[in-house]
Amino acid sequence: MTRQRVVLVSHVGYDAYRHDDGSPFFPADEYDITLLARPRDLVQVTPGQVTRCIPVDIHPTGELAGSLPELVGDVEFDWVVATQERLLLPAARLREMRGVGGLGTEHTLLLRDKLAMKRHFSERGIRVPEFMEISEPIQAKELLDKFGQIVVKPVLGSSSLDVHVVRDQNELLCLQQQGFASPDRFEAEEFIAGRQFHIDSVVNNGVPVAVSVSQYLDSHETFPLNGQVRSHTLDDGPDLEALLEFNRAVLACVSWFSGATHLEAFLDDQGQAVFCELGGRPGGAGIDTTFRYRHGISLLFASILPQIGRAVPDGGDEASRGQPATGWSMIYPPRLGRFRGFDAFPQAKWLLQLTAPYRQGDLVRQPRQAKDAIAVASVCGKNSREVIGRLAEVKSELVVSISPE
Repeated sequence: MTRQRVVLVSHVGYDAYRHDDGSPFFPADEYDITLLARPRDLVQVTPGQVTRCIPVDIHPTGELAGSLPELVGDVEFDWVVATQERLLLPAARLREMRGVGGLGTEHTLLLRDKLAMKRHFSERGIRVPEFMEISEPIQAKELLDKFGQIVVKPVLGSSSLDVHVVRDQNELLCLQQQGFASPDRFEAEEFIAGRQFHIDSVVNNGVPVAVSVSQYLDSHETFPLNGQVRSHTLDDGPDLEALLEFNRAVLACVSWFSGATHLEAFLDDQGQAVFCELGGRPGGAGIDTTFRYRHGISLLFASILPQIGRAVPDGGDEASRGQPATGWSMIYPPRLGRFRGFDAFPQAKWLLQLTAPYRQGDLVRQPRQAKDAIAVASVCGKNSREVIGRLAEVKSELVVSISPE
């Protein structure tokens, strides 16, 4: 049997690519894996799991886009797999450069570039915030005058990094004087007053086959010490129905896409759905864990399958009715210093996940983006109220040890 040759550009350790029963996504007798990952993740790979390991800088400031073809070199492969936001375009460019199957840059940009995607969906009847591209904050003055509050963010940003909510002209002038923190392209858009949600789906040619709809409970603007960002799935009701319908309408505009999607959307003050952005990849934090629990399908695996020429799993019924309630929390460090471990680590049957992204000895810095958490928790419950209470219980019982630096 000829093995399929796969270049896997990974933002997580290789052990993440496993089913709930422990079996690998890429059985060694079926796949020849070239793994590109951070050195700290490569050292955890068990001999025989992959054919070759190539260290790579996948930090947002890394030069991955330009270095990926050079890193791969003359390695021959049939497929390129990437499932993290900032890796999608480099993977698409490598596919085109080497003439292998999978999404190219034209389609990937519609799931990555916030300006391109808003134009695409707006032209197809999806309500999006009014927006504009800017090279400096002051160019958004007229938009701010019109709406009284706007959002400024990188066009290719992720994890809420360098996102600014501007509430008046003084804040806009301060942002102008401060300047943008990166050379990325930026956009300004209308601030939507209302509630924010994320809708996570397994998608087959633009049709959702399994969906979870969740509401955010916390702001994404700042990530204070001892703070958190939480989310819980919606109970049955009009909000769930409206957002399931909106998700179907959005995904129908990308009928060429199969895999996993992460749709950010709002319900405004009148209860109308408004598009924020759509990612062609699994959501972060505890989303894959909670989705697996609810639907028995891994968003990570569903994202990989079309990239290796295989069909996504059949989710049966798209809707979430009758599924257990779930939620997750990204908990931010209580102080800065050097991470030493946990003095108390909660345990309960309803606790689906409690992971610590930090390793012993890591320097704990001020969180700048959503994923800069000291712990990620996922829980289940009979309804959203119980889920919210259990997330609070986890946070209160978690005791982290951080020594002064």
